[in-house]
Amino acid sequence: MPFPSRRRGLPLRLAGCALALALVALVAAPAARTTFLPDDPAGAARAMGPLPACRYDDILTSPRGYGDWAVTLVDAILRVPRTYVPPNLVPVAEAGIEGSGKVRQVMVDDLRAMADAARAAGAALGVQSAYRSYDKQRKTFRGWVDRYGREQALKFSARPGHSEHQLGLAIDFRSESGGSPFEGDWGETKAGKWMAANAWQYGFVMSYPKGRQAVTCYEYESWHYRYVGRDLAEAIHDSGLTIREYLWAHYTTAVVPPPSGAPLPTYAPTATPDASPTPSESAAASPEASPSPTPSPSPSPSSSPTPSAEPSAAPFPPPTGGAAAISPDAAAIGLGVILVMVSAVALLARRGWFGAVP
Repeated sequence: MPFPSRRRGLPLRLAGCALALALVALVAAPAARTTFLPDDPAGAARAMGPLPACRYDDILTSPRGYGDWAVTLVDAILRVPRTYVPPNLVPVAEAGIEGSGKVRQVMVDDLRAMADAARAAGAALGVQSAYRSYDKQRKTFRGWVDRYGREQALKFSARPGHSEHQLGLAIDFRSESGGSPFEGDWGETKAGKWMAANAWQYGFVMSYPKGRQAVTCYEYESWHYRYVGRDLAEAIHDSGLTIREYLWAHYTTAVVPPPSGAPLPTYAPTATPDASPTPSESAAASPEASPSPTPSPSPSPSSSPTPSAEPSAAPFPPPTGGAAAISPDAAAIGLGVILVMVSAVALLARRGWFGAVP
């Protein structure tokens, strides 16, 4: 009879197909599990180990694609490359707020709503500094090093690549009435108090709050806020964590090895050091207008901020998902499918389906 001989090859073909599907599922599952959802602040933790202690290193952050803007972490350890130039930079004037500089288009609507609300509350806001390119941040940091020394500068200014300003998401705010937010504690002004109480409702979170230097790695900076979107800002606010702690626990996948001990660039003074940054540059992407024990930097309020020409968006690697290791759940599912198929083939073999084909 022809039927038995035809059916003998069928189980082998089915087993082969099932095995192939199981392997595909095994490989694809981890990719699905490492998808980053900026609008899903309650996502499962993805941190690669505990939050590292503060130190100064130069490890590329992950994720860092332009589409991962809300969950990209830069700090004293993690950085973006020099080629990171966020797309869709627009003047802050589009948000109807006083000041100069550029920010990513994604925040404009919320920035406008926040500025309107603050004005209505009698706490009108202005912008002291916004987007800063890698090279601009390099000059700013070098200026503070030349003026106060590297050890002090590291406490209140970010090295190039490590600044939230380079993401196009950070703003140094001031009061609309003018004056420098870097003199005294801007957080005690009417505008500063309003921001501390309400900014999160519009998607902005203070990056370096008072008393949290041990985890932010920078001193208190009452004027520096980062935009992460309303949902994520609410989650961070409700958690009581800083931006660094929250992003590390939920989204960051960069692997941070133990300190190597290798020296970092010193940014030696040049013949014409940028020792006196203008207000739009000062206290760059970092915390503290008042590094201790030295006197606080005092950029001249009379120096009007002059936005520099912004570089056009440069090519940038696609978003990276960080860890690509196979998850335990995916491995268990794939192994289970394989075991089921092996058992099925063994059962069919005992029933004589794999006898010699004439």
